[in-house]
Amino acid sequence: MQTVQSVERALALLDQIGRRPGRLVELTDRVQLPTSTVARLLATLEEAHAVQRDDDGTYRIGRRIRQMRGTPDPVVDLQTMADPHLMELSRQLDEAACLSIVVGSDTVTIRQVDGPKPIRVEDWTGERIPHHAGSVGLVVLATWPVDELDAFLDVELTRFTDRTVTDPAVLRARIADTVEQRVAWSEGEYVDGLTSCASAIVGPDGRAVGALYAYGPAYRFPPDDRADDIAQLVRRHAAEVSVQLGYQPGMQRPNPGETR
Repeated sequence: MQTVQSVERALALLDQIGRRPGRLVELTDRVQLPTSTVARLLATLEEAHAVQRDDDGTYRIGRRIRQMRGTPDPVVDLQTMADPHLMELSRQLDEAACLSIVVGSDTVTIRQVDGPKPIRVEDWTGERIPHHAGSVGLVVLATWPVDELDAFLDVELTRFTDRTVTDPAVLRARIADTVEQRVAWSEGEYVDGLTSCASAIVGPDGRAVGALYAYGPAYRFPPDDRADDIAQLVRRHAAEVSVQLGYQPGMQRPNPGETR
């Protein structure tokens, strides 16, 4: 039956995309079907949110399939999804763009895309940074419920520079502002002389699984009068990755003022 054959072909295509994302021509070769057939199947699957198409034409597993299989693996899925956003953000800002994942009370940078500037900043890949020490951790804490946030702030926090904020009351105020803005800035709170702007990447439950951030030397980042534009770009790219993970815009995120 034609219907059964179409289902079999769609499943075969999904299997290949799940193994390794690819463009139309590559996927056509891998499933050994006519290009026109694969194009029609991809259009149908994309409309159903079973696959998604990146700006460069690469097809990946979509949010409907991700929701069926539960919360995705942050290391594998996040890096794959975030990479084109990191490259685009680095190009737009002419600075380094990075991806971090949440590991307990810290974040770990797992990917950095450098800007083309001749004077580049240090590569932070593999660096583990406590949540209180900068913008990346603040956007993560902004998605935590009050009981977990209380427990985090109830211990003595390490000061890394003169700018590191360790006062729980000050941190709570900054976190509350981050909840509203969905983006955070910091300057010299982990390393002197560096400024960063971050926004959380959240999973289907609205809790941060990582963060996307851009950073550079404080003397040039952010450029004059561009802070708001940069924050908007970082927030937009992070939000797009969140949607890819299965987060539905408009849903209620965990709030530091609520318990679960």
